[in-house]
Amino acid sequence: MKSRNRILDTVQTPALLVGLVLLVALAGATGDVTTARVATLALVSVVFVVGLSVFSGNSGVMSFGHVMFMAAGAYTTAYLTIPVPLKKTLFADLPGWLSWLAEVHSSFPVALLAGGLVAAVVGLVTAPVVARLSGLQSGIATLAMLLITYNVLNSWTEVTRGSSSMIGIPRGTTTWWAFGVAAAAVVVAWLYRCSRGGLQLRASREDFWAAQASGIAVGRHRATAWVLSALVCGLAGALYAGYLTSFNVNGFFLTATFSFVVMIVLGGYLSLSGAVVGALAVSALQEVLRRFQDGRFTGGNELPAGVADLIVAAVLLVVLVKAPYGLMGVRELRLPRRRRGGGAERRSEAPAKEPVGAA
Repeated sequence: MKSRNRILDTVQTPALLVGLVLLVALAGATGDVTTARVATLALVSVVFVVGLSVFSGNSGVMSFGHVMFMAAGAYTTAYLTIPVPLKKTLFADLPGWLSWLAEVHSSFPVALLAGGLVAAVVGLVTAPVVARLSGLQSGIATLAMLLITYNVLNSWTEVTRGSSSMIGIPRGTTTWWAFGVAAAAVVVAWLYRCSRGGLQLRASREDFWAAQASGIAVGRHRATAWVLSALVCGLAGALYAGYLTSFNVNGFFLTATFSFVVMIVLGGYLSLSGAVVGALAVSALQEVLRRFQDGRFTGGNELPAGVADLIVAAVLLVVLVKAPYGLMGVRELRLPRRRRGGGAERRSEAPAKEPVGAA
């Protein structure tokens, strides 16, 4: 009985989260075109925010640079899936050592995997910086990485087309592809969270100096989580490119960063369930506000530009005042269980005090 209860405690949270994203996928698959678009992009957001949670949720260090991994996945997918004749036109001035990019072509599944792997390589290159810094310095360093990535993509016109849009990407992302990757991301994130490395990294989140004094290699565990989260965020970028079929470098900068940070902070960045719930809730809220701003709910009277972003920011402030650690706090979605001696539902277990974060 104890063994069965232990297994149930382990699998119920990822099972519930996968069920939640399945409901979103079913809504997108059975709805109209607009519903399918909203559901698919919401699932892509889930993939990204779950990837961000692998690092920030376990380490307690908020990253503002993970959008660069999404960009790596998106550009890799574009290079591999754009038809060769069009690619030769778009990238006529490729440097000699990259000329092979104009000749290569692959299917979307291969490009999806390649996008994740390229993002993981970028994560591996940048991991030493994250491993050596803590607290505010680490967060600023991730923002600096994003600025470097944006300027490289915006300036290296021969390879990235600069500020011009990447076009001609075949649509490979469907609602079910997005669901499959989102479900896999949830399972991988949960397995890492429950692993020895994940537990040790969360111990450093609770008390950085005590974890180091106990012999935990905090830097190594942060680097591992950083690379794994880069892989997942790269998959999100590949899905994003494969769905929109065109994108611009400006889609991977501060606006996207703010949107994803709102998702994970509003849901609860210390909880995997909070990451999923926050991504879905903010995606739905943004769509409703977009329709308000376009005048669909106000009789054709459009609201001033930027009102939707102001409302999202106001909602975030209210939630943080009422629940500083987000809607889910440190809790995870679990099935209600009854006490042995009565009918009252057992409350979700929570630590005696809120996490203090990395020093």
